[in-house]
Amino acid sequence: MLTVWMTLTLYLSIGYAANRDVRLKVNCSTLLNKQLFHLHSNLWNVSKSNEVFLKESVFLTTFETRCSNERCLTRTSMAKHAPLPKSCPKGWTSRKSSCYRVFYKKVNWFQAQMNCRKSDSTLAHIEDDLENQWLRKQYPDIKTETCIDAVDLGKEGQWMWFSSGKTATYLPWASGEPDNHRSIEHCAVIFNKGQEKWHDSKCHYSFYFLCEKKIN
Repeated sequence: MLTVWMTLTLYLSIGYAANRDVRLKVNCSTLLNKQLFHLHSNLWNVSKSNEVFLKESVFLTTFETRCSNERCLTRTSMAKHAPLPKSCPKGWTSRKSSCYRVFYKKVNWFQAQMNCRKSDSTLAHIEDDLENQWLRKQYPDIKTETCIDAVDLGKEGQWMWFSSGKTATYLPWASGEPDNHRSIEHCAVIFNKGQEKWHDSKCHYSFYFLCEKKIN
């Protein structure tokens, strides 16, 4: 009898322990599910908030860009219709509908562009032989490289007028030019060693620069 009682007690104890483990597992599982549900809800709310934030950011960015473009278009339109001066400013030389000026401050090609813009001009576009020879006669004493607007920065050998984006069709290169020495010469220069023929040169070198502005 004692043996049966001990056996039954042991069986019930094992059963209770097993049942307790099951209950613990169920409780842990339930708690874990609750925590996961809470976490999922939080993540969903964060996700929705971020979605709204991103949508608002895109809208605001688009709005600001659109406004910026409108302002740019307005400025461009106003500049386009603004009357051109009737004569060249002091220090500039006139030919047909353009004024020209060589600046004897040595800067690289990119700085030259910015300096011309400050004078409401661009680096010069030389579009035919008559214009090229006239410029050589106007500045007979210049014997150092002077940069103009022509570059092939976009594609090697495809020379363009940078300020207008038009293809440069008049290119009176000196013999052996352009040679793109060391594959880094992408800016056209005039007056090199007093010549009227052009050379290509490194855009980061220091040059004199020739600006041109339009007049009536």
